[in-house]
Amino acid sequence: MKKLAITISLWSLLGGLGWAQTVQQIPTQHTTVGSLEGSHVFSGQAIYSLSVTWHTAAARWLMVFDATSVPGSMAGAPLVFCQYVSGASAQADGTQSYDWTSHPLRVLTGAAVLLSTNASACTALTADGANDWFAGQVQ
Repeated sequence: MKKLAITISLWSLLGGLGWAQTVQQIPTQHTTVGSLEGSHVFSGQAIYSLSVTWHTAAARWLMVFDATSVPGSMAGAPLVFCQYVSGASAQADGTQSYDWTSHPLRVLTGAAVLLSTNASACTALTADGANDWFAGQVQ
């Protein structure tokens, strides 16, 4: 009986199972099924993950802008993230995923994401043609 009293006391102190961390589901946004594009605009202000799939071999850089549309030049919107997409120039089909769940990328207005094929890397942009598929968890 004493063990039962101790168990009940601990249970009530911990708030039952309320102390267990709940995991929040973050919806996935993506390119329209059955289509390809060179860029995608995600709604939300916190980017938890991105995945890009390409279908032609070319050197590519993933660029994330704080914008509600893809800028026409580098001066058009703040560049939040830019990274060379490993393997894109060597293979015609591939996917690269980025995970920021522990420290999301933050934007103020929206997330305009594109794959650039400009050889100047993160200093200039040339949006890839309709060769890519984007998916991301953005909230």
